[in-house]
Amino acid sequence: MAEPNFAEHSWDYLERGSVLVVTLSGPANVRLMDPENFAAFEDGEKYAFHGGIARRAPYRLKVPHSGPWFLAIDLDGLPGRGVRHEVSIVPPQKLEERRA
Repeated sequence: MAEPNFAEHSWDYLERGSVLVVTLSGPANVRLMDPENFAAFEDGEKYAFHGGIARRAPYRLKVPHSGPWFLAIDLDGLPGRGVRHEVSIVPPQKLEERRA
């Protein structure tokens, strides 16, 4: 079996409004998907996602609805051989505290 050409992160539950903060060592595709779309992504089928090409770090993605989520980070269509990354989550409550 071939190695996947993407880094995967998954969460059983993320709350709507949470923000994923992705720190990258270079440009990469950052795709946030629900389980159904992630399965289609893995199978090479048509899928929908939130995110896009992250050219600057940190790259922030807001979780559109509560539930399970998958994050794929890859270099498909981009130059380079690898990218280091780190992902952290800022819950909605922390965002509200920052605004206060």
